[in-house]
Amino acid sequence: MLLRMRNLSMRYPGIFLLLAVIACILIAGCTLSSGSGPVTPTVPATTAPPVTTAEPVDPAPVISSTPQEVVTIVHQVSLVKDVKDSERLFSLQVPVEWSPSTYRIDNPENFIGFMYQTDLRKNNTFYIHTFSNYHSREQNYRDECRRWVPAPNVSVVTINGLTFDRFESTANGTTNVTYVMRQTDMNERGYLSVLAFSANTSNRFEAEDYDKVVASFRYYGKDAVSTTPGEEITFIAPEMGEGGNMRSANSRSSATGASASSSSSGGCPNRR
Repeated sequence: MLLRMRNLSMRYPGIFLLLAVIACILIAGCTLSSGSGPVTPTVPATTAPPVTTAEPVDPAPVISSTPQEVVTIVHQVSLVKDVKDSERLFSLQVPVEWSPSTYRIDNPENFIGFMYQTDLRKNNTFYIHTFSNYHSREQNYRDECRRWVPAPNVSVVTINGLTFDRFESTANGTTNVTYVMRQTDMNERGYLSVLAFSANTSNRFEAEDYDKVVASFRYYGKDAVSTTPGEEITFIAPEMGEGGNMRSANSRSSATGASASSSSSGGCPNRR
């Protein structure tokens, strides 16, 4: 049979070649059909992150505030006018509603010369002592001011070329301030001046306003009397007692605002 098939293949080689090709196709098809199907890639399992539970947070407390009352402080500033004392050769600026007056007061014991008080405000609230500086009279003012309780703050200030020792002390709702002029600054008629005031602490601007008046104080020369601007300060003639003697400051205090204790001693104003 093999011989027979060999003869056939030799006689019909194309047929055998075709059959070989068909046999190969059939074998390949069987191999594909018997293989595994498409492979699906395996996705690695992912681990879910742990769930954290937030702790409950108390709400921030609501702060309620009571509206604060706003207090407006009005500082009334007065217009000023120039006033002068042509006899004692000084001038300064004061509020237009003030009416200063000057009068002579009794001399302290063993004091030679004249002493005057100019009331800028009545009742010893604000005044000027002007005196002939006999035996360093101004030192008595310093000594008395240093005895204040509480002890005063002391400073040196220069006002319009004049040097003063400034004393300030506060007690019982009152600020007392005294400016004592240095002896070297007496004017052409030999006068020295001491300026003193008492300011109520309930009025926050009173001491400041009085200091501004002091800051305008100045001396001028005898030749400048006629040209110095300002309204003349009223001079009150001394009251004469029996025998032609001038009355003491004690008898005048109610009418003029002079203080018997401060005027007669020539010292700082009494503490209130």
